[in-house]
Amino acid sequence: MIHIAILDDDKEGLEKIKETTNSYFVSRGAEYTIQAYQKSELLLMDLEEGEYYDIFLLDVEMPGMSGLDVAKKIRVNYPEPFIIYITDYLEYAVEAYEVNTFRYIPKGVLEKKLPQAYNKLCSYLLIREEKKYYVETSSRMEAIPYQNIYYMEKDGKYVVIHNKMGACKIRKTLKEVYEELNSEMFIFVDKGFVVNILHVMSLKQREIVVRSGERIPVSRPRLGDVKNQITEYWRKNR
Repeated sequence: MIHIAILDDDKEGLEKIKETTNSYFVSRGAEYTIQAYQKSELLLMDLEEGEYYDIFLLDVEMPGMSGLDVAKKIRVNYPEPFIIYITDYLEYAVEAYEVNTFRYIPKGVLEKKLPQAYNKLCSYLLIREEKKYYVETSSRMEAIPYQNIYYMEKDGKYVVIHNKMGACKIRKTLKEVYEELNSEMFIFVDKGFVVNILHVMSLKQREIVVRSGERIPVSRPRLGDVKNQITEYWRKNR
């Protein structure tokens, strides 16, 4: 399921974006939701109350808080969603890309360029949704989507996988689990920790904060590589 938020104070423009989006996803038989907003504050309020979106379609020129300011606030807590600006104001393009923007689309070419953007980003979203790590313990079997894993830590002869549904412990080495995952979204930050880049909220000094709130230590020898891997991952996936 792909969740989409549209922000545009112009009702006619909003409807055109919805129509183009509906046409694209319906034609492909995709499961999706759309939530439309005409006020920036209402979008941010819903995010604070727990709403989550994979894709944000933002107009730049909004009354009160601009689309650029909304994007900056989104990025504070949500580094992984795709942000697409749909606007007539091209002079904001450089500033827009400072918040890791996926596309900047002029409204005049919306019907051509938006489906092209969807073609690109949907391949990323499908990869995130489809990959799962299969866990088997003495009491249960579980398939954990990669995107649901926050981080993993070594616990003696076990590995604890911290994810959106809680935590599970398996008898393997951390290196074994890391190699089985075989994905660039996971990085070793310390000999006892592997973190999912999708859920990195901040990296300050030698400590990573993940979305679940935990603070993960980064070893001094790995610090430079960790910074580079996070930067490179987001560069390639945007």
